Amino acid sequence: MDLSIIPSRPGQICKIVSDIPDLESDRVYIVAEDPVDHADDDEILVVDLKELQRNIKDPDAAARESIRKDELVVISEDLENYIRSWNDR
Repeated sequence: MDLSIIPSRPGQICKIVSDIPDLESDRVYIVAEDPVDHADDDEILVVDLKELQRNIKDPDAAARESIRKDELVVISEDLENYIRSWNDR
């Protein structure tokens, strides 16, 4: 996968590619809204994967964060493929 890909649809798994204060660069996010409706320098809503795991019984309770679309890089097309990739390492 080309690691220069910015998010293009909900459900993609991403990481931050630039330094943003108060955000850890190793955090993994799930795109929570359709990024197509936003310019590359707009912020989009994402959910931290760890936050989603903490709220597994009520995913809607997981906090959403706003991060600039062009500061994210897609590392997997969806959660299923991301989890499957753990076995490929």
